[in-house]
Amino acid sequence: MRKTQINMYSLTKGELLYSLTEQLYFLDKSLSNFSKFDNVEDFENKVIGNPFKIKINTEIEAKRLATIIRILLHDTNNSISLLTSLSIKDNIKYIDSTNPNDGRLHSMSGMKGVQGSNPNQYLGLVAKVNTGNSLVAVPLFKQHLPEWYQNYARTDFKQWWNTEIININGHKQTRDSLMRNIANKDGGAHIQGSLPEEYHIIKNSALSLKIQGIQTAFEKSVVYASIAQIAWELLNSIDDIQ
Repeated sequence: MRKTQINMYSLTKGELLYSLTEQLYFLDKSLSNFSKFDNVEDFENKVIGNPFKIKINTEIEAKRLATIIRILLHDTNNSISLLTSLSIKDNIKYIDSTNPNDGRLHSMSGMKGVQGSNPNQYLGLVAKVNTGNSLVAVPLFKQHLPEWYQNYARTDFKQWWNTEIININGHKQTRDSLMRNIANKDGGAHIQGSLPEEYHIIKNSALSLKIQGIQTAFEKSVVYASIAQIAWELLNSIDDIQ
């Protein structure tokens, strides 16, 4: 069978800029929904037939965030990212809000008497919040104060994209690898029957801290919190859309 020739239309710069505005809007809305940390048990728009029984948390917005990040930044031999199409990807100085890799989980809430149960863990984009009975992993932007923003480092794309942001017992992720694992394999734009072992171990690691002598386990995925912080960094790195 002969393939039908499809004529392609090249988008104008104005149309590409409008697409960029759309994607940044999606980032912003998904970050807002992520940050509610709501438990959802029904579908608002499922009104015909039997209702689905579900129980999920809005932190799964991280999967949509990873896909938007891929659209904006991920270049391959077969596809070009939106920021590359606009010729601005390599001109942006990207906000790097990572904590120093000193083998500790960092608290932004001034907790005292906290001891890491695993000294071989580094979560550069994640803060911990003590809710009383649980320890919640949140992206740093939920804890950082506005007056700290001016002290964030800014770096070029390659360094930012390939910086190690998670290391748990030697299992590592960069911004690039975390985005690709979530977007391409774990439900962002595609789901397959297997996951890279390194990513699976990190996602399911039972992280915990000892607080005033009491062992306290993390709630919420450090993987999702990390991708949300990457999305926040990207959103706040892009200026002057024109």
